[in-house]
Amino acid sequence: MSSTNSTQRPIVILGAGIIGLTTAVRILESPLYQEEKIPIHIIADHLPNDPLDPKYASTIAGAHHLSFADDEDVNQTKWDKRTFHVMYNEWKNEGEKTGLMVLKQTELFVKHNQHLKIYEDHPDFQVIEPDQLPKGIDHSVNFTSLTMTPFTYLNRLLDRISALSNGQVMIHRHHLPSLSSLSHPSITAMIGEIPPLAIVVCVGIGAITLGQVEDQTVFPTRGQVVKVKAPWIRSGFTRQVGELNGGEGGERTYVIPRPDGEVILGGTRELNDWYPYPREETTKDILKRVLEICPDLCPKYKIAPSALAPEQDIEKLHITEDNLPDSDTDPTSPLEELVIQTLVGFRPSRKGGIRLERGKDLVLGRDHGKQDKTIVVHNYGHGGAGWQSCWGTAEDAVEILIKSM
Repeated sequence: MSSTNSTQRPIVILGAGIIGLTTAVRILESPLYQEEKIPIHIIADHLPNDPLDPKYASTIAGAHHLSFADDEDVNQTKWDKRTFHVMYNEWKNEGEKTGLMVLKQTELFVKHNQHLKIYEDHPDFQVIEPDQLPKGIDHSVNFTSLTMTPFTYLNRLLDRISALSNGQVMIHRHHLPSLSSLSHPSITAMIGEIPPLAIVVCVGIGAITLGQVEDQTVFPTRGQVVKVKAPWIRSGFTRQVGELNGGEGGERTYVIPRPDGEVILGGTRELNDWYPYPREETTKDILKRVLEICPDLCPKYKIAPSALAPEQDIEKLHITEDNLPDSDTDPTSPLEELVIQTLVGFRPSRKGGIRLERGKDLVLGRDHGKQDKTIVVHNYGHGGAGWQSCWGTAEDAVEILIKSM
């Protein structure tokens, strides 16, 4: 891609995950770009089509719209609602080729009997009557929600960025050690000699080590998931044990189907755990837990013949926890042959939640003596909420940017 006007000060977006790319789209759609065609550069360690990397959580995420915004958290609620609205309209207009799948989502609660109020804003919301609750469940609701296929959705964002800019946005694979490195010759060779007009920091877990940011309130929340092929699953399930506590508290087991027939099974929430490889014992635990909330994951031919009445058609069999293969006599999970991949990702969590604000301006001096200030806007620290809040935070980041001009 070629650059736009080399005499203009560019906007630089750091990071090319779901946060960086949605922010880029909203900048391109804003009057700031539409009127002035400011050059835009995206600089990132990792891009959507690269091999999977735990530090690039966007492609490893389960990726469903399931808010954990506390009832009193006005900002998180706003961001999550806005993102659902944007994605739901995308699905309505273009269907599952977007990578989005609309489905019935069932939430199962253990050891508490309240749901988040934000769920009540979803279409088709209902509370399950106490006499209809599954065994061991204290409260349950269901509603219409969304899941996402990250690879598909991220690539559509790349295409959208190209279309909105007529191919003029430049994307660079480069590790930036610090914000001040933008004045280094290795970077000016890519973005030009003129100091950037603004930098939008969307680096996720990279905020820990990025110079002039070095946010020590950011930490990894390790998540391990199992990807299986189970195209007969078209509904989502989550079991929450304990309180969310206004974030990702408690233990969560989830089943997240995607339009292509893949299903993400999870999960774990391991704070400050940098181990990048799957743990076998965790995989076995996940495969056991998901069958407790979604027995239909088990292929019907795996049901023992003794579970069927002589005249019963296996195709009409309703699988329950009671007729699943006995895990005590057969330690092999009936789901093992469905497994495609086991994945590990580091959610970019942050004490205090998402950082979405204007930072301290930079002065990036050049040999020609110009000392123009560079605006810094931060948009990172989404933890496990990146996919469910991305459009909301992108729009607020752009609003901050425009007001800072």
